[in-house]
Amino acid sequence: MSVLETAEKTEQRIHEMLGEAFDLPKAVIYSVKTKPSNELEVVKRHDCGDVYDLLSDEYTLSVTKNSEYIAVLTCGWASPIDHDDDDEQVAPSQHPLRRRVRLMVLASRNGVASVLRFSDSPNETVTDNGKAQGTLADAVLKLFAQAEAENN
Repeated sequence: MSVLETAEKTEQRIHEMLGEAFDLPKAVIYSVKTKPSNELEVVKRHDCGDVYDLLSDEYTLSVTKNSEYIAVLTCGWASPIDHDDDDEQVAPSQHPLRRRVRLMVLASRNGVASVLRFSDSPNETVTDNGKAQGTLADAVLKLFAQAEAENN
């Protein structure tokens, strides 16, 4: 199963656990493991008020060292990006076209993928086709690189 397929299945499992919760007060890290039956075991391991503090935590590093995959879940605001007027960018939470979003980034030693779900269309997901980018994806990849370095 590819990283993207695993991300989609993991996000679906988390969605089944959380329902339509899009205002989670803390970012959450899950350990994800593929069972011999190809089912996924998704276990909540840790949470924190700030996703970047969560990713730099020693316990999170320990979880990552011992996980096949980790999934990081956080909620926030998303808004359209206007590439024509970079000087006038508005924070997503202040943008008139903002949408509440739940983002899950899944990472393994083989890559990273993300799945978005919006509160106004909770039955639909948006994926990145296995090419997650941005500061959160970078932080998750850095965490796995650190775990790998300490495991070797």
